[in-house]
Amino acid sequence: MRHTKDICSYRFRLRVAFTLVELLVVIAIIGILIGMLLPAVSQVREAANRAYCSNNLRQMATACHNYQSSFQRYPEGAVIGQGASWSAHILPQLDQAPMASRLLLEDTSEGCTNADRNRRGISGGSGGHWASPDDDANEQACETFLPVFRCPSDPVAEFIPSGGIAADRIEERIPCSYLGSATSATINQNELIVSDTQGRSRAEVKERRNGIIIPNQASRYFRDCFGDKNFYLKTRVASDDVEDGLSNTLMLGETVFDSTPYPPQNIANRSIDHWVFGSPQVDKLIEISEFVGTTAVELNLYHKNPEEALDRISTKSTVENLFEQMEMGFASWHAGGTVNFAFGDGSTRLLSDDISADLIRRLGDRDDGESIDEF
Repeated sequence: MRHTKDICSYRFRLRVAFTLVELLVVIAIIGILIGMLLPAVSQVREAANRAYCSNNLRQMATACHNYQSSFQRYPEGAVIGQGASWSAHILPQLDQAPMASRLLLEDTSEGCTNADRNRRGISGGSGGHWASPDDDANEQACETFLPVFRCPSDPVAEFIPSGGIAADRIEERIPCSYLGSATSATINQNELIVSDTQGRSRAEVKERRNGIIIPNQASRYFRDCFGDKNFYLKTRVASDDVEDGLSNTLMLGETVFDSTPYPPQNIANRSIDHWVFGSPQVDKLIEISEFVGTTAVELNLYHKNPEEALDRISTKSTVENLFEQMEMGFASWHAGGTVNFAFGDGSTRLLSDDISADLIRRLGDRDDGESIDEF
C-alpha cells in the first residue's frame, strides 16, 4: 500500500514540471508580447520627448517676451561685433543671472571682414570675446550644459570640441537644438549682413531681416569698418513691429546638428552646427547661421537628402550651398516629419514638414501683410 502511494506521489511530482515544448511556447508568447509592446513604448517615449521639447520652446519664448518687456525689443539673434546670440541675452529671464553677469558682451571691431580691415587699416584678432583663451567666463558659459537648450530627441553629443585653430578652440562646446527665426526672404546668411565690400545696401539688408529674432551689427563695427559714426539701420524688433500678429509669426524653432567629415577627403565637415551663447565665427563675420535660421528653406531639408546622396555631392560650391541651407533651415529628430516651433505670442505648435513652402515662408515674415488661415 505504501509502495502504491509512493508511485502516485512520484507521478504527481512529474506532472508539475514543464515540458520542453511548453517552455518554448511560453518563450514565444513572451517574445510576441514584447514585440507588440516595444512600438507602444517607443511611441510613448517619443510623445514625451516632443512634449519636453515643446516645453523648452515655451520657456525660451516666455524669456524672450520678458526680455521684450524689459528692453522694448526682442533679443538679437546674433550680434556681429559681440559674437553673442539670443540665448546669451535671455539668460537672466531663464533664472541664469549669475552666468549672464559674467559674460563679456562689449562691442569690438572683430566683425570686420578681412577686406574691410585692410581697407580701413584695422588690425584684428581671431575671435573677439568667444575665442579661447580670450575670455574665460565666455568660454565657461559655452561649456555649460543647460537642458532648456537641448531637445531630448536630439542624438548630438552633450559637448563637442570646436574651432579649427587653437585661438578659436573651445574643448567642450555645447551644441544647441534651437534657432531664432530671422528671415523668410533668403537662404543665404550673407544677405543678412551689411558689408560695403559685398555690394549689399543697407535697405536690402534691412528688408531681408523680416523675422523676429534677427541679427544685428554692433555700433563699433560700423564705426571701425565703415568710418560711419552716425550709421542707422533698424535691427531690433519690438512687439509693435510684428504687424502680422504675434500668433501668426514664428519666433524660435528646432534644428539639427551634423559635423560629419565630408568624404572622400574627410578634411572639411558638413558644418551644420549650432551653439549656445556665443561664437568666434560671428565675431569674424562668418556664420550667423549658428544661431538664426530662415523659413525660406523647406522644413526637414536635412532629412529629405539621404546619406548616400550627400556623399555623392562632388563640387565645393554645391556642397556649401546645400549644407548652408540645411544649417539655416529648421528640422528635428522627431518621428513623423514634424518640427516644434514657438510663435511670437509664446504658444508652441508642432508643424508637419509637408506644410506648403509658401505658408512656412509667410509664417517667418513678421509684416508681409498677408492673412494666414488656420493650419
